[in-house]
Amino acid sequence: MTSPAAESSTARTASSWQRALASMLDDDAPALDVEDTEHPGPAIGLEFDLQLPTFRRVHRARQAQAGAPYSLGMRPVRKGRRGDWIRGGLDWEKVTEAGISGMLTAEQADWFDEIRSLANVRSRQVLHDRHWVYVEHYESPVLWSLLGRAEELGVEFITRDHAQPVRLSSPGRFQIDLVHDDENNLLLHPEVLIDTTNSSQDATADDAARVETVALESAGIVGAPGHGVFFPAPQDPVELERTEDLNRFPLTLVPLRTRLTRDQRQFLETAQEVTVPHEEIQEFLDHWFPRLHQRIGLANDDGSIELPHVAPPEMVLTVHHDDLTIRLDWEWEYSQGGQRIRLPFRPADPSGTEPAKRESTWESAMTKAVMRRIPDLEFRRSAYVGYEAVVLLRDWLPELEKVHDLRIQVTGTEPAYKPSDEPPEITVSTLPSEHRDWFDLGVTVRVGDFYVAFAEIFRALARGQDVMMLPNGSWFALDAPRFEHLRELLREARSLQETPSDQLRVSKHQMGLWQELEELSDRSETVTQWREAVNRLVHREPSDPPPVPAGLTAQLRPYQVEGFQWLAALQDMGLGGILADDMGLGKTVQVIALFTHVLEQAQLRGPENPAVQPFLVVAPTSVVPNWVSEINKFAPHLKIAAAQGTAAGAGQMPAELAATQDVVVTSYTLLRMDEALWSQPEWEAVILDEAQFVKNPRTQAHRVARELKTRTTVAVTGTPLENGLADLWALLSLSAPGLFPSRRKFVEDYQRPIEVSHDRAAMSRMRRRIAPFILRRTKDAVDLQLPPKLEQTLRIQLTEEHRKLYDLHLQRERSKVLKLLPELNRNRFTIFSSLTKLRLMALDPSLVDPELEISSSKLEALFEHLPEIVAEGHRPLVFSQFTGFLKLAAARLDRLGIPYAYLDGSTRDRGAVIQRFRDGQAPVFLISLKAGGTGLNLTEADYCFLLDPWWNPMAENQAVDRAHRIGQERKVMVYRMVATGTIEEKVMELKDRKARLFETVMDDDGTFSAALTEQDVMELFRQ
Repeated sequence: MTSPAAESSTARTASSWQRALASMLDDDAPALDVEDTEHPGPAIGLEFDLQLPTFRRVHRARQAQAGAPYSLGMRPVRKGRRGDWIRGGLDWEKVTEAGISGMLTAEQADWFDEIRSLANVRSRQVLHDRHWVYVEHYESPVLWSLLGRAEELGVEFITRDHAQPVRLSSPGRFQIDLVHDDENNLLLHPEVLIDTTNSSQDATADDAARVETVALESAGIVGAPGHGVFFPAPQDPVELERTEDLNRFPLTLVPLRTRLTRDQRQFLETAQEVTVPHEEIQEFLDHWFPRLHQRIGLANDDGSIELPHVAPPEMVLTVHHDDLTIRLDWEWEYSQGGQRIRLPFRPADPSGTEPAKRESTWESAMTKAVMRRIPDLEFRRSAYVGYEAVVLLRDWLPELEKVHDLRIQVTGTEPAYKPSDEPPEITVSTLPSEHRDWFDLGVTVRVGDFYVAFAEIFRALARGQDVMMLPNGSWFALDAPRFEHLRELLREARSLQETPSDQLRVSKHQMGLWQELEELSDRSETVTQWREAVNRLVHREPSDPPPVPAGLTAQLRPYQVEGFQWLAALQDMGLGGILADDMGLGKTVQVIALFTHVLEQAQLRGPENPAVQPFLVVAPTSVVPNWVSEINKFAPHLKIAAAQGTAAGAGQMPAELAATQDVVVTSYTLLRMDEALWSQPEWEAVILDEAQFVKNPRTQAHRVARELKTRTTVAVTGTPLENGLADLWALLSLSAPGLFPSRRKFVEDYQRPIEVSHDRAAMSRMRRRIAPFILRRTKDAVDLQLPPKLEQTLRIQLTEEHRKLYDLHLQRERSKVLKLLPELNRNRFTIFSSLTKLRLMALDPSLVDPELEISSSKLEALFEHLPEIVAEGHRPLVFSQFTGFLKLAAARLDRLGIPYAYLDGSTRDRGAVIQRFRDGQAPVFLISLKAGGTGLNLTEADYCFLLDPWWNPMAENQAVDRAHRIGQERKVMVYRMVATGTIEEKVMELKDRKARLFETVMDDDGTFSAALTEQDVMELFRQ
């Protein structure tokens, strides 16, 4: 029961909150006595403006005006206070604002905005403005569904000024009506058939569905080719001729069920009403009606004409052979009255952009059937020659023969295009080139009596052709594997040239490439010297190997004899290479044998032959004395001198040394300092010892080495690559400069595919190229009768206090490094400093902060073993990359009273220090890894301690092989000391990958990951 108070509440004028709730709720709202009830919004309309300058006329009486384009504009309007239709501040750009202000309902605003938004969809240019949207340019057929919603949204359609009604009819279809006129001529005029439905409940069944025929005496077309039409609808058509104000008449808009075809639109726009004279009607029915019937659609509404029945046409393809030209003619053949009529082929659009009409369904289906078989076929193309003719005969015609109801006829001469009866014969040749160290490369293909330059075949392959044409029309297949392989080889030969050229050349260093070319060919014509070089170096089986020179006092082992003969073959051919034997296998004596051989051969040839130029050996400063002593030992008859300093100091001029010596030895430091002077003399050969010193092509040392005047260059190193393939390219650019002349191409073709993508094919190809110019033997591969080398990793646990300090620094450095990783190359130095700091913390915290007094876990572990080993008479080598840590070890040895020798980069008298260890005065040798990794022979040692691992395994191997080399009679024990739970463990994992890199390139055919990348750094800092 409602209380009086409640009744009073419901009866009084609604407050603001009640009005708000009432507007939101449709049911259960209290009855409100609202004084200001909702005021109905203004009447909204869509106004159409039909203008003669934008209206397409078909009627013949107005033909003079039909040349100009015509249009129908529409815009939003509202009723003013006087009841007339006005713009009232509305335009197409303000409909959204009108919806917000309340001038339009939200639904009306959305409707107008959608019409505006779709106006330019599919249009190639903007054809509308803020005031008018032009219907004839409205490309989107969605227009009709939008207009169909106008009534439910309360939007009226009216014409401009006169406010005549605008009718939106049901969908219609376009056709051409054929009727007789009073003079018995045949008239063709356009019309649209509209399906109408009477929706009233009392309509009879007969009234429910009917077709309204509207003659298009005047019509505009919506969109292109057309999805609707519009036209004025006066009661008397004569009125249309009497006025230019077309907005006086009602307007009809008709959407079409299917788009107009281009033929229909053209008829509607240009043909207008067509009259066929009485005496020519039969010709029209026989020859024109079948074609029109398939394309436009013809009807006789009044039944005054009996239209002929047109059977579906047959598609006919005529293939005409005219010597080397094949012509195609596509036709439709119609059957009518017992006669066969052929008409030129004009294919229906198979794309679906022009929907097929009911009458042309069969024609469209045939066109699509052909296109499914041959998607690349162009019906309008008639002539085919050359390769395209072969594709037509070989590939397309067999497919077209499978199309049901397609008849193919062949006329003309006998087909000229057919496979050659003769197999192709490939010839490769080399001739001396005007460019030093290069040969001009030629490739020809002979088929019967015809010769084809490979440049033409190369272009055909590049275009994707699988056959090559001959002048008489015959052809041979290019899809054989050897042609594909030949293309790849020639592409590589072109990419290896220093400068782009149409003429192919091959360097004398590219003999691996030449061998593959020769294997693919049927005949080869080569420079004799070239063939000898290929046989001697690729197969490493010289036909007449030189004996070990008599003047050599050393007894060479079998593998050393092989190495000497390989070096001699290179020198004879004027080629360079890399002697990459494992450390400790006697690379120096093999090179000395080469010196002796060349000089002895020069003496045998006599003084009338050109004199042999001196040899230049470039080595690290610490190794220079070793070369002098080794040459004096194994070839005492050779005149040798070592540069003692720069020319500006006490040293001799390089030219003076070269004039008086057989062998000159200098250091990389002196070579760099006296760059111009060392580049003046002519050298028989340049030997780059420990060639990893010039692995960086950006350094001055590498540049100077490249500019030396020498017949050949030999790089001597046990580590031809340390960090990546860039190291190998740098050494080959000095020793075999024509092998990979372009660094960029080497990166693109080899380094990036191998290191990043693990491309086995690229790896195999590169190994074949470098094989003749790199000689490497490992200790395991030769019989040295060396005692074993036993390696063991000692895992060191940090003390609790040491661990806390390390972890504290790890978190700090990790946070810093991870922020720098996105720009690794830019921040490489900072990141490297963080890595170094963590490595030092793993060794001894005092190396980072001298005020920390915490014992080193690793030093404690070292000295648990070292005194006992020394007491048992063993001779240990202790290596570290950090001289500060070595000095801490030296201080410990001092306290224990154990004699030791110490060697780092600052040591002045290296010879005296080394001799002190060899003589046994110092049983322990502390060595900096950088200073003692090369040029030392310490077979007196039988223990090696590596205090800090690094990711360059070659550096460690070089250090260990100071002891494990020829002359060692005891087994060598190697201990790698690794602090667990530190960056050192991650370094060991990275070092293993670097080792696999070296083994892959030099020893086997696996894959690897190479350079120090962002992922590598992240792994190093991973917890």
